[in-house]
Amino acid sequence: MAAIMNISASARVAPKVQLRSASSKALKAKPAFVAKASFRVNAAASDDTLTKVRTIISEQLGTDLDAVAADAKFVDLGADSLDTVEIMMALEEQFEITLDEEGAEKIATVQEAADMIQEQMA
Repeated sequence: MAAIMNISASARVAPKVQLRSASSKALKAKPAFVAKASFRVNAAASDDTLTKVRTIISEQLGTDLDAVAADAKFVDLGADSLDTVEIMMALEEQFEITLDEEGAEKIATVQEAADMIQEQMA
């Protein structure tokens, strides 16, 4: 199983600021350290996960398993929006996971579905 890691981080020190209030007294703010980081691991699906996903999609759409290639788009397999929802529900049930709606809406290919499932199971 291959994994792709994207890590980014940034940090900065906020400058010292001096403010004046309405009564002309100086208000001093000390420098502050501000940090921002993000971390995301994209796990490529295992062969077993991909095979299970292909099988479920084949069964849901009533198509031959050989037609359900990893790079096949759901729409090219004849899936409409209702079919896609049913596929996602079947995948959630089979793998005992919950796919968030936003992420599930971005899935367009069999491989993307398998990768997202692998990521959920990690």
